[in-house]
Amino acid sequence: MNIREEVVTVLRGIGFRDDELTDGTVLAADLGIDSTELVEIVVALEQHFGIRVDMDEEGAFRTFGDLVACADRLMSVREG
Repeated sequence: MNIREEVVTVLRGIGFRDDELTDGTVLAADLGIDSTELVEIVVALEQHFGIRVDMDEEGAFRTFGDLVACADRLMSVREG
């Protein structure tokens, strides 16, 4: 499974375009994502991957790459 492609698929389902989703894309500045939308994204990722994101960790999501890294790490732990 390619985690990055899966995260792109999830965000595409929320309404983002592929060309907006690069590792360096800043969620707030580049995409206009606020805290409510970030929670929506995190919930969608949790449902898609069957993972649980620590609420404290949400504040660490500054870029799209941060989301991918978190999903990758949690999937690795889950598959263990």
